[in-house]
Amino acid sequence: MTAVVTALGGVVRNKWIALHLGASGVGVLGQVVATQSWFGVAASLGLAVAVTRSVGAALGAGDLPRARRVVATALSLTGVASLVAVAVALIAAAPLSAALLGDASYAPLLRLTALGVLGFAVQSVTNGLFAGRSDVRASFTLGVATSVTAVGATLLLVPREGVAGGVIAFAVMYVAGVAVALAVHRRDYAPFFAGARLTFDPAAIRALLGTGAAALALALLDQGTMLAARAHYLRAHGIAANGLLQAALALSQQAGAPFYVYYASYVLGKVSGLGGAPAVEAYTRRTWAPVILLAGFVCAVGIVAAGPLLGLLYADAFAPARPLMAWTLAGEFARIATQAWIIAALPLAGARAWLAIGIANDVALAGAYVALNAAGAGATSLPLAYGIGALVTLIVGAGIMARAGVRPRLRDAGLVFGVLAALVAVASWVAR
Repeated sequence: MTAVVTALGGVVRNKWIALHLGASGVGVLGQVVATQSWFGVAASLGLAVAVTRSVGAALGAGDLPRARRVVATALSLTGVASLVAVAVALIAAAPLSAALLGDASYAPLLRLTALGVLGFAVQSVTNGLFAGRSDVRASFTLGVATSVTAVGATLLLVPREGVAGGVIAFAVMYVAGVAVALAVHRRDYAPFFAGARLTFDPAAIRALLGTGAAALALALLDQGTMLAARAHYLRAHGIAANGLLQAALALSQQAGAPFYVYYASYVLGKVSGLGGAPAVEAYTRRTWAPVILLAGFVCAVGIVAAGPLLGLLYADAFAPARPLMAWTLAGEFARIATQAWIIAALPLAGARAWLAIGIANDVALAGAYVALNAAGAGATSLPLAYGIGALVTLIVGAGIMARAGVRPRLRDAGLVFGVLAALVAVASWVAR
């Protein structure tokens, strides 16, 4: 439900932004917000999953004081990291603007991203706390409050302030979401913040950074790879083309969002408590076919209806994004399938295996993008590379999970590659 509300909010924002800013404005805003997210990830230190695991373990042992120390330490660490990230964003805005947008005159927009860095980091820790308690109600409240704030601020600010208004809207939504969620659920979460102060508990730091370091490295590499690729794409094809790509990516990722939220908010906690590879393998095999068939159906509908969807959810001027969206949706299916199979990689195979799976995606995406550009793929180069990266990650992830004891059956592999082949065929037809 959280994913549905967030997706609806994204649809409203994207439509409003597209109507007021056009493809060029969407292209600039998309790159600026991606930069803000990169800084936010750096400030969050990758602690969301680590907080979930540490809080869940502490509460499972009935140790509320330890859970409280985990939360306080996580917030203290991200607070310090946020100050550093904000300083870098403010000082390096001009060279970053030239590198990522091809023009240093966009530096004021990048400085505005500093407004959202702390909120992004605090939201990550708060989400981890909610997930550690398996509290879907609080997660839902956070998602709704964040989405409503983003929509309201976008409707109000974009017509008046243009791209800057869109940046501010993205910046303030995290702070508002966390404030509302903690206010609504204050009875449940007041004990976690009782006597809150700057805390750097050594045991909590070891537990958090053990997982957080891998998550941080992976998130920075993942977003950084895409950010760099899009910076090159923008220079090669223009800001308007980047706006079309942004629309294609946004709609494709909204199709995948409900699956990712389901796996992160529910399945990760469940498989972490199943007690070993045999139980995880049985659970993965049991749920595989329904997930793959549903994901295939959602992506197929999106590919076939790409043109009308872009006109309805953005504007008629975004019709040229149709082939881009077809290929990104095929890639999104592979990403959903990867998530379904490797969700237990961290608890079963450890941080190194989890990191290796993520690195495979970034290396494959970057390599494919370079090769496709050299081959003259033009504007479809990055959407195609997005899909190739996802496919390579699926194969690498399945191999790593097999070594960890979660082996795909022949019919499981046949199903996912059969659906993927069908989606590629449909995407090829749409992209003609």
